[in-house]
Amino acid sequence: MGKAREKSQILRFRVYGPLYSNDALETAPTGMSKKNKLIIIFYNHQLLLFLYNRKENGKIVGIIPFPDALSTDGLSISIPAEAKKLKEIILVLPDYVAGNSIYPFTSEKRSIAEPFIRRKLTETFPASPDISEFFNFSNFKTAMEPASIYAFYLKESIAFLVYNRLSEAGLRPDRITTPGYIWQDKIAKNADHESGKSFCIIHPLVDECQLYFYVNGNFLFSRTIKLPGPSEGNKEKLDALAFEISQSLYLFSQKVKSEISTFYIVPSTDIDEKGLSEKIGKNIQSIVTDSKEILTAGNKNLMPGPFSAFSLADIDSTTIPAISHRAVVMEKFWHTVQLTGIITGVLTLILLCAETAYFSYWSNRNILPKTASMSKDINDNRMIVGHYNEMLDLVMNERERPDPADIIAGIALSLPEKVTARELLFNLDAPSQVVIKGIVRADGPDSIKLTLSEMVEGLTLNLKPNRPPVIGDIGFDMEGSAVDQLIQGYKFHIKVDMK
Repeated sequence: MGKAREKSQILRFRVYGPLYSNDALETAPTGMSKKNKLIIIFYNHQLLLFLYNRKENGKIVGIIPFPDALSTDGLSISIPAEAKKLKEIILVLPDYVAGNSIYPFTSEKRSIAEPFIRRKLTETFPASPDISEFFNFSNFKTAMEPASIYAFYLKESIAFLVYNRLSEAGLRPDRITTPGYIWQDKIAKNADHESGKSFCIIHPLVDECQLYFYVNGNFLFSRTIKLPGPSEGNKEKLDALAFEISQSLYLFSQKVKSEISTFYIVPSTDIDEKGLSEKIGKNIQSIVTDSKEILTAGNKNLMPGPFSAFSLADIDSTTIPAISHRAVVMEKFWHTVQLTGIITGVLTLILLCAETAYFSYWSNRNILPKTASMSKDINDNRMIVGHYNEMLDLVMNERERPDPADIIAGIALSLPEKVTARELLFNLDAPSQVVIKGIVRADGPDSIKLTLSEMVEGLTLNLKPNRPPVIGDIGFDMEGSAVDQLIQGYKFHIKVDMK
């Protein structure tokens, strides 16, 4: 490995959120606000409940043990009353409960992608049906994978247990995330030039160190490294960390066949950044958080382990990659539709009432003839507007239809030398189609298959159809080929479904 540069760059994060202190914890208002949220952190089989509002001080309202055998009634009794009244709930779980996969996928439509991912998860995890209910995804393109889906999901039974127990106790989480995804959001906001690349975050703690690895800006995996105890010196900690990072880099390269381009480290008095940079042969950038938000009680940090680098504002960010139960996703979707319908109905009612009041007022002033004339003008104007709307719809439909000239040019580019097109049939009404009839000249079956495969690949590349054609879509007219001795080949036809 090459020698690392002596000076480390510094990546500075600014956290815009309320400041927390001992006084904030003791004097935080108990009154409920509509904008209050409940942030629940699950760590070491404990539930930490934080009441949070961006405009007010936040506070911790409960620390509840969560053994696997805890009953729903027992959990419900332990939850503070003020927490039960909150509607928006964010659940933060450790990284190990989440998994991710990258699937080749050309379409960017959610209506197609979601069933595809659900089917993939069901096939991959047949013994865990809950996984297909807890997932999310994003589309991305790279030079190696021009069209792919990054799917992330919950995979450990403890995650489903925590979610179900909280839901039964009246605290159904709206969003579920992990430290790895929170870091992903922080890097994307503060280092845009690196967020689309592969990078590593090093977060040293008192007796352990968290390593986070990202590919193309997406979280891949994390590791918890146990560091030597207090009796050992900082050199031993540095050696142990450097060794584990090297092992993790090998694991990363095995998984994604690429290398880490950038390393970040959260500064620590126990880890010499320059020494670590030299040992691993990589330049390391320091992440300096400007936040003074320290949620403490008796000088003891209440944000545990890997969460200690985050503020409640970080966790509350709406741009963090998060997972929701599919039922919650659908519920929110239909809530938006219903709300839009209600608002539209109310506005329509107001306009009708105003129109009724207007005509009633002028009818009382005995000018009904003039009102009738105005009403006629209004109806005429409505008919004119309706006519223009119809014409606009026709124009938009015509613009959306594919251009036959472009289709013909694409077909011409796709035909191999031994294929001749004799007839093209177009159907430009949605869904648009083109039928290609032609002749293929070849010496034998293998040559025919090779030539037609080349044509199919060319049609997929040049026409970009809605469904890529395959060799099985091609039909042959063997009787016609035998009768017509002038064609010197075999007649074929293929139908291509355009967008």
